[in-house]
Amino acid sequence: MIWVKRIALAILALLLLLVIAVAVILYTPAGLKVASWGAQKALPALSIGDTTGSLLSGFQIDNVRYQDSSMDLAVKQLNLTLDDRCLLTPEICISDLGINGVTFSMPKLPPVTEPEQPSKPVTKISLPIPIKVDKVTLDHIDLDILANKVSWQHFSTAATVVGSHVTLKPTDWENIKLALAPAEKSVKLKSKSKVNVKAKSDATVITLPDVVLPMSFNIERFTVKNFELVGKTPQKVSLLELIASGKGSEVNVEKLQINAPQANLNAKAQVTLAGDYPLTLDADAKIAMKPINGHRLTLKAHGSLRKLLVDAQLKGKLDAVIKGQLSPLKADFPFDVAVSSKHLQWPIDKPAEFTVDNTVIDAKGSLKGFTFKANSSIDGTPMPAVKLALNGKGDLNQVDLSSLKINTLGGVVTGNAQANWKKLVSWNGQLAFADIQPGLQWPAAKGNVSGKLVTSGGLTKQGGWFVKLPQLAVDGTIMKQALTLVGQLDASDINGKGDSLQVNTPGLTLKHGPNGMMVKGQLDKTWNMIANIDAPDLSKSLAGLHGAVKGDVKLSGSMATPDIKLDLQGDDLGWQQLASLASFDLKGNVTPLPAMKADISLTAAKGKYGTTTLDDLKILFKGTEQQHSLSVNAKGDPVGANLLIDGAFNKQTGWQGTLAKGDITTPVGDWVLNHPTSIRYDLKTAMATVGAHCWQQGKAGICLTQDLTAGASGQAQLAVRHFNFNLLKPFLPPELKVNGELGANVDAKWAPKTAPYVKANIMMPAGGISQQVSSDEQPLKLGWDKVTLNADMQDNTLNANWLVAIKDNGDLSGRATISNLQGDKQINANVKLDRFTLGFLEPMIKDYHKFDGQVDTNLTVTGPILHPAVNGLLKVTKLEATGRKVPLDIKNADIKLAFSGYNASLIGNIYTPDGQLLLRGTGNWQDMAAWKTKLNINGKELKVSVPPMVALKVSPDLTIEASPTAAEITGKIGIPWGRITVNQLPKSAVKVSKDQVILKDDLQPLKAKSEVPFDIKTNIFVHIGDDVKLSAFGLKAGLLGDLNIRQAGKGPMIYGEVNIAKGSYYRALGQELLIRKGQILFNGPAEQPYLSIEAIRDPDNVEDDVIAGVRVTGPADKPEVNIFSDPAMPQQNALSYILTGKNLDSESSGDSNSAMTTALIGMGLAQSGQLVGDVGEAVGVKDLSLSTSGAGDDSQVTISGYIAPGLQVKYGVGIFNQVDEFTLRYRLMRNLYVEAVSGLDQAVDLLYQFEFN
Repeated sequence: MIWVKRIALAILALLLLLVIAVAVILYTPAGLKVASWGAQKALPALSIGDTTGSLLSGFQIDNVRYQDSSMDLAVKQLNLTLDDRCLLTPEICISDLGINGVTFSMPKLPPVTEPEQPSKPVTKISLPIPIKVDKVTLDHIDLDILANKVSWQHFSTAATVVGSHVTLKPTDWENIKLALAPAEKSVKLKSKSKVNVKAKSDATVITLPDVVLPMSFNIERFTVKNFELVGKTPQKVSLLELIASGKGSEVNVEKLQINAPQANLNAKAQVTLAGDYPLTLDADAKIAMKPINGHRLTLKAHGSLRKLLVDAQLKGKLDAVIKGQLSPLKADFPFDVAVSSKHLQWPIDKPAEFTVDNTVIDAKGSLKGFTFKANSSIDGTPMPAVKLALNGKGDLNQVDLSSLKINTLGGVVTGNAQANWKKLVSWNGQLAFADIQPGLQWPAAKGNVSGKLVTSGGLTKQGGWFVKLPQLAVDGTIMKQALTLVGQLDASDINGKGDSLQVNTPGLTLKHGPNGMMVKGQLDKTWNMIANIDAPDLSKSLAGLHGAVKGDVKLSGSMATPDIKLDLQGDDLGWQQLASLASFDLKGNVTPLPAMKADISLTAAKGKYGTTTLDDLKILFKGTEQQHSLSVNAKGDPVGANLLIDGAFNKQTGWQGTLAKGDITTPVGDWVLNHPTSIRYDLKTAMATVGAHCWQQGKAGICLTQDLTAGASGQAQLAVRHFNFNLLKPFLPPELKVNGELGANVDAKWAPKTAPYVKANIMMPAGGISQQVSSDEQPLKLGWDKVTLNADMQDNTLNANWLVAIKDNGDLSGRATISNLQGDKQINANVKLDRFTLGFLEPMIKDYHKFDGQVDTNLTVTGPILHPAVNGLLKVTKLEATGRKVPLDIKNADIKLAFSGYNASLIGNIYTPDGQLLLRGTGNWQDMAAWKTKLNINGKELKVSVPPMVALKVSPDLTIEASPTAAEITGKIGIPWGRITVNQLPKSAVKVSKDQVILKDDLQPLKAKSEVPFDIKTNIFVHIGDDVKLSAFGLKAGLLGDLNIRQAGKGPMIYGEVNIAKGSYYRALGQELLIRKGQILFNGPAEQPYLSIEAIRDPDNVEDDVIAGVRVTGPADKPEVNIFSDPAMPQQNALSYILTGKNLDSESSGDSNSAMTTALIGMGLAQSGQLVGDVGEAVGVKDLSLSTSGAGDDSQVTISGYIAPGLQVKYGVGIFNQVDEFTLRYRLMRNLYVEAVSGLDQAVDLLYQFEFN
């Protein structure tokens, strides 16, 4: 018993140790390490890094590697977590399976030692225990299998398998890239099994096998995001989503969504993989691929593969419907299909150039035989509209177009055709057309044409072809000229190599009116063919073309050595009003085979194209391939040339020749070739080479300093030497003169896939430019001591520097670098101007007798070339501008413009004889679409003159702001003092009528252009002080008031009033009237003020204490003028008081009549002022005027004007006596005159003019 107990205890202990060992292996890290160690011992190619966890509770393995001769596998991290609670139930539960960082490479298949045994098809799979996987992740996977590469960033899923049913939980697969192996590297697999497929020729129905799924499945959601197929034609799919299920032979796709750059597809389908495979399909695609983007394609199919009904529709700019019935399971593939379309066009995404409308196509039958018919309307540019109808039948070997009918151009085309390709391709057909009217499409070709065409042809066993045209007959009228085209033609090349070419025609004749062409003869082993052209009046055949052409082209000799003789003449040729040629003559003989030999001459005379004329042209070509010459002699305007080229051609190497002589006549003189120059073209390298040479004119020359090579790569070195600017004289206006010369050197190199290299140096020695602004002024002159420009472009970067040393002035210098010329161009530049004075501009600026100043700048420009940043300073100092007839005298001015990146600031101090004008401004262009500037102008009582009319003292305080869309001016202007004298209105004061319409050349109205590209807004307050005097058209008045000038969207509007001060005078009706009341009211447009003025005769000069005058009221463009008096009296009596100061019935009728006479003469002269002034201008007398002076019996009519600057002449004639008076006045200086008077008395006076309040 003791032994039994001991044995039992030993067995129990052994079992306990075994259980403990198993538990240690499965539940402790030590067990995992032992398993890892054992695996590495069993598989020497396997290596495992760190391990954590246990086999059953969950573990993680890092850095797993398996490498042998056929594959290489590396896993960065692998983790597995099992649900151990499932160990007590018949179920396998995996909580988490994760693999991260996999690289797998298998460049070739491992060797197979034993052939695979064919296995029976699996019809059902059922697992004995359920499997549940809660989470599977495969991240950062990179596979290379037989040069097919696939990688992805993330894959996650979950699944359950219960018996014969699989459920795939929501699955995500992201960022996949697939690259298929190149064709030359693909591995060919040898099949170990042979499948014999035997098809019976009499089989009529294909029987499909019944397919039973070994397991039912349910895909809850399978999503693919960002899939890319890499290769020559890359493809991308941004989203693929699938929901599907299947059981037995039933498969149901509830949702299939594919989003790709080409289209977005949504589809669903059901299919039974048994019997006739019944199915339903519903698909909808929104197309995004150009040019059919925006279209929608739908497809519906139902039935079975024995009888499938299909309905497809395309909707959008293109419209098409396909409906039909197919029987794919039948060997002859029966079908009944109808295609219809309301509109098709090309191009699709642009205005249509070609359209096909109302198309209907019906086809029915099978591959053994089918019939079809089609109807459609076709139109396009420049083809005429066509209505097409055709019927036919065919099979796999032939097609028979039994009837064809085309309605077009008012006529009809009918015909039939057959084609067969069972053995060799062959065809035959005939067409007939009647009453075709080309003028319906091309108005210049009005007429009616009918005809018939019969043709046949095909391919030969030897690989050649043949075409027969036994009948061609066309007759009718075009452009009122009879048209005929008749003849026959046979052509063939039995071998297809050209050595058996045969062309034979008993005659092909084209005749149109008096013009015609005929071809007759044969081309065979012996050539004997002639083409004759006789067109005495081309205008009968083509509108716009005129002239005559006549001649022959003869082909003779053998096929091996054919001869071509040319003899063509033309006279009085022309095309519309664009080009003309008096005559040409082309004669010659050409032998193209076996080696080209030719003797050709072309002469032409009196040609013209636009402004280019050709007086005489003669071209001669003579010689063989091995030795030939070409001479060109052309005389014309603006260019003529005499060239002689000798050359030789070698079929293996290319052409080599010499430009032996050359001179070219141009508007800048004659240029002569300095020596014979070699020219070559290499056939193997496709490179042309031109030797170094020069075209010279005196000292000037344009030269290739080294041999030029040109092709896909090449180089050129060009030099311009002593190019004198006198050569440009014909192109310059006569008042502009340029002296000096230019020299330049350019070096260029280029090659495929390489940025070109260019280096240029330009130098100009001392020279200058002058312009005679006006005959009585000194010319504007600007000279330079030297000008240099150096630039080079290499490695996609342009570098340049320049220097302009201006004579007796400052220097303009700078440098610039532009990088990334092929892409986003960047600039880094500096511009510097030192001590540049402006005095040379004085002759150009009229009315200034002195103008000078100095400009200095140093600017740096960096950044994108279209939006660079600018840093630096621009200064204008010592600016002085004075003159007699200028608005503002400037004694000195300093203006500084400082740039800082995308900002700028302006500080300006302008000193005038009356005070200082201050300018302060800022600018910003950080956003080029929203740049902005601001300028403040401030000054006090600055005198502004516009001689001889206006002299003002102004005190501006304005702010000007501008942006791309608007400019705004705000502030105020004070005018404390002013003197305004208007003798006549300037021409600019007379506006063009709003009714005026200006027409373009095509008689269409010319749209008025906006003077400024943005809106102007203003809000300016103007104060007119109490010392502003106006003298205009008889009005002598003081002005005062306040105005507000506003503008917002429309034209400027003025609000406020201007008062005419008391004591002002208005000369009217020949009298100086005293203004008793005067107001000018503004409440809208500036040209429409409201007037309210009363002017009376001075009461001190009126008898009877009567007040008489003129009252003006109403808008300025339509004022009402009334004569009034106090006390009231008839108009003629009131007018008498205004004109004479007396009543009409006054006793002193003589004096009254004299005064009335004087007044009426004054009124008449006042109306003629403009006419007299114009006459004076015509004879050279400025400010010529007629007026009255004096009073009573001493009244005079006077005429006065300026015959020289400051010298006035005046002549007066008495109205009531014959006393003449001549006055000569000369201005010594401002307000000081010397005057000589000759009449009844003679006197010389010294006059000084002044004013006081």
